[in-house]
Amino acid sequence: MFKLLWSFILIIPLSCVSAQSSETSVDLHENTVVYRGELSPSANQKLLSLLKNGENKVEWLSITSKGGEINHGMELGVLVYDYHLKVEVNDYCLSSCANYVFSAANHHRISNHAVIGFHGGTTGMEKEITSFIKGLPEEEQESTKQNLEKYMKSAIVRERKFFEKIGVDQQITTLGQSPKYDEFVEKEDFVGWYYSLEGLAALGVSNVDVVNPPWVYQHLSEKTKFFEVKVGGI
Repeated sequence: MFKLLWSFILIIPLSCVSAQSSETSVDLHENTVVYRGELSPSANQKLLSLLKNGENKVEWLSITSKGGEINHGMELGVLVYDYHLKVEVNDYCLSSCANYVFSAANHHRISNHAVIGFHGGTTGMEKEITSFIKGLPEEEQESTKQNLEKYMKSAIVRERKFFEKIGVDQQITTLGQSPKYDEFVEKEDFVGWYYSLEGLAALGVSNVDVVNPPWVYQHLSEKTKFFEVKVGGI
């Protein structure tokens, strides 16, 4: 039940994009760890092992991920922050990957077509959770509600502390859920939002180098699109 809910909320559907392997891969290439797939405890643990025991000092995390459960994202983000890893995105880093992994790095390198796609954090889930619960059989609704409330209480506190730790504006996970973007949210082919490089910097995510600039947003597919969210007057 929980897997279904968090898959629905925190992992961007990529059915129209080249599919990732069902098992996340974490491989060391000189000073770079290449992480491909859904964020997971086992993958995070393998990265930690490489950080502690690898023969070469790891400087970069090159990641391609459609996201994962909130806590798995924050676990990976803490590793990025604590070990001063630079983050590289050649293809896409979505949902929890964008929220917690990309945001946690002090230095970034992206291709000129990379998609950094946000999809909401802990503080913007009320509607999704309510809708999910209402869709369950009546006899399951109350117990599920209680379990989710306990889960969310813990996750909300953890996320607040996480963004305080990394020095990034927590609103980066919710600005795309503002009512002024409802026209995009209501369209099924828009699955989240992105920021300009200037917008990211305004929220605390700076030092983003673009390979062969300029960076120009491109839809991942006709059914996997992100809309731009403006930050302040930018």
